[in-house]
Amino acid sequence: VDSTPFTRSAPLKTPNYAAYKALSGLYDSNVSADNLQSILVQLGGDWSAEWQKALDGKYIFAEDSIWSIIGDGTRTYIAGQGAGSENKEKQYQTILHALMQDIECSLLARGMSQKLRWTDTHATSIEDGRMPDGLIHICGPGINPDWRSVVVAFEVMSDTCEQDETNILGRQLWSFIAMAKNQPRRFTLGFSVSQNGEVYVYFCTAEKVRYAKIGVLPYCTKDRAQVTKAVRFLLLVYMQLPKDTGILMHKDGNIPETFRAQDILHGRSIDSVSDLSDMEITILNGKARSGRREALFGPRSWIFDASVKSATETANHILKFHWHNDNSSEVFVHAKVEEFKVPHTPQLVGAIAIPARDEESMAGEMILLDDAGKDIYTFFKNLRLANSYQMTDMFAGYFHALLAAATGDGRKFVLHRDVSARNLLVKNMQPFLIDWGCGIVADIDIPRVASSYAKVGTAPFMGLRVLSECSNRSLIDDLESLFLVFAHCLWLRYGTIPAEDKKYWDGTAPTNELINFRICWLLCESSFIKNMKLENCPEELRNLATAMYGLVYPLSKVALYNIYKDATDPRLATFNAHEWVAAFDTVAASSKSANITRVNLERLREYVENTPECNTPQVDRVLLQPALNSGGKGKEPEIAISLSSLQLGQIPEEPVSPSPLERGKNTSQAYNLRSKKDDIEAASALSGLKAKRGDRDDQAGPDAGESSNQPKRTRK
Repeated sequence: VDSTPFTRSAPLKTPNYAAYKALSGLYDSNVSADNLQSILVQLGGDWSAEWQKALDGKYIFAEDSIWSIIGDGTRTYIAGQGAGSENKEKQYQTILHALMQDIECSLLARGMSQKLRWTDTHATSIEDGRMPDGLIHICGPGINPDWRSVVVAFEVMSDTCEQDETNILGRQLWSFIAMAKNQPRRFTLGFSVSQNGEVYVYFCTAEKVRYAKIGVLPYCTKDRAQVTKAVRFLLLVYMQLPKDTGILMHKDGNIPETFRAQDILHGRSIDSVSDLSDMEITILNGKARSGRREALFGPRSWIFDASVKSATETANHILKFHWHNDNSSEVFVHAKVEEFKVPHTPQLVGAIAIPARDEESMAGEMILLDDAGKDIYTFFKNLRLANSYQMTDMFAGYFHALLAAATGDGRKFVLHRDVSARNLLVKNMQPFLIDWGCGIVADIDIPRVASSYAKVGTAPFMGLRVLSECSNRSLIDDLESLFLVFAHCLWLRYGTIPAEDKKYWDGTAPTNELINFRICWLLCESSFIKNMKLENCPEELRNLATAMYGLVYPLSKVALYNIYKDATDPRLATFNAHEWVAAFDTVAASSKSANITRVNLERLREYVENTPECNTPQVDRVLLQPALNSGGKGKEPEIAISLSSLQLGQIPEEPVSPSPLERGKNTSQAYNLRSKKDDIEAASALSGLKAKRGDRDDQAGPDAGESSNQPKRTRK
């Protein structure tokens, strides 16, 4: 499951009319009509200047040249296909195919190297079952017309949906999502042919989709100027796109496995955190292993395994591309993590920051981190019984990282806010926490709570308060996510997840249903263990899950209902890092390998003992007395949802908060974030990365078998 911070995303299922209509409705506010000149400016580079030359009618753009491209051969081909006016979809598809072929032939006849190629895919599906009507894709040895190589997607109006704009828009949005999912991109392009053969261009960025009419297909109008304009623009696409296809990993029309940092710049100004110019980067396995890739708008990320060759060595690293809001720079957050000497985080080798073009645009980052192994899903899949005893020590390390970041330096602190299975890595049995792209740097106050109304994180691992959109985030939410990751790993490895419950772990369940499932599952310790069916789970792992459950959901002190309904998280008043250390100790002592030295646990113990501020009660207990004493002394607290009336999967009578899609409004963020002083501090911290490496002591332990390898749309 990929991370889904800040904005909505729509999982792509079966491509059909209903799916396209739903997709169009979901993103309607992010789509707007625009003028062609504005779109050309957004494309950047010399698109505007070249378009002006095209309008001047020079060289290949001359009117005689345009009409020689169209020619009698096209008319003969169209007639031979039997595309009559009674079937507009077939007529438009036939004309489009003939026109694109004639454009390519004309370019070849003029000696222009063909780096892009048209393919008619009207009757051919691609990997995910989608059948766009046509594609322009990068061509070359070993490059196939798949979503990874596609640079333009074409959609032709369907006869059955002639009057329905949402259908063709939904199809275009689907193509954009598929293109962005498979390659880190700055933008995606598309064209549609609608009623009367009108041709529109769609330009999609991480902020919105802009569209504009460029003309009309040949033989669909008597207005020669409209036809000429459309053909000129398609010629411009063939001439300009090879210079910048929008794909971040190259700039010359190829899809290399190996590239240099400057290959992503495309004329953009940059801020280099460290000199990456001499580094040759090779993508391993050919695709991103994780990241936020299916969301069409908002911050996006792609995380790759990469091999990096510098002047002195070749080594494996983690490479991440990241589009973000100006106030959510991962480099800035990671600099603070480095400054706080947070353990179990891979070192930041270097980064390139690409400033936003304007106030509406997102900023970009390319981040290079030391290799940190495989994700915890992969680790658990291959977990041997002989190594299970080390899990307590491993999760003590993850807890240490989150605790140290949230404790900060007395002035500021950091919350990760996206603890998920893909962001917990294991290398040589040592834990590493990556991907601080959703992290927040906030000022220290008494409760160490960051104000955030946005749902940020990976849905299956969001805590109850995050799912319910409570206004504050704290360390407790990150620890709840840590517990949920561990529980899910156990469930996958040793238990049985019912088929009807898998949607709660793959990110497709509506928020209300996910909250209700979570409540029924976690309402008491017995239901938590029973429903997971962990009879075959090693005892130490089962004990660790039970211990973490009791710490994250202290139901003897706080009612589950109060956890996600109270304005302030009542668990803040009961949090004590010493209790977590004691719990890890108890689990370790019960292990058959109790005499094994647990290095991470010992480091955690030392940190907690020497850092009293990490134990300070986080809020005034007096304010929370009603919640803490809701059940009265000597009695179990009152629980708003009756356990006896519930079975797993039932919906509680107490209504839960609506999802942001239903509420649709409350997605603003109110962080106490960066100031200019913060930026200076971050830059200073980053410039001292090499000097600070001597302060780190996250060395891999003994190898125990695991190795690393919106404006509203207006319609015309």
